Amino acid sequence: MGVSIKSVEAERKLRRVSKLLGKSMTATVIELADGKLKELEAKTNRERRLKEVDAIVRRFNSRPPLSDKSVEEILGYNDKGMFD
Repeated sequence: MGVSIKSVEAERKLRRVSKLLGKSMTATVIELADGKLKELEAKTNRERRLKEVDAIVRRFNSRPPLSDKSVEEILGYNDKGMFD
């Protein structure tokens, strides 16, 4: 299967990268595409995990409190900020 590069600039850059890597243009394209795919998949996975965490936080925050006590009361602080 062939690919036609119609941009002189793109071909020049690909040849330069290929030369620096010491690889054929085909191997360079594969390596660059693999790297970009990994980057995009990692971003997609990161975004998916963030959405999952956000959903967990929303679910947690929507629950009623387990106690009517203030945080200070639960931790045992008195009105002077000391433990009783």
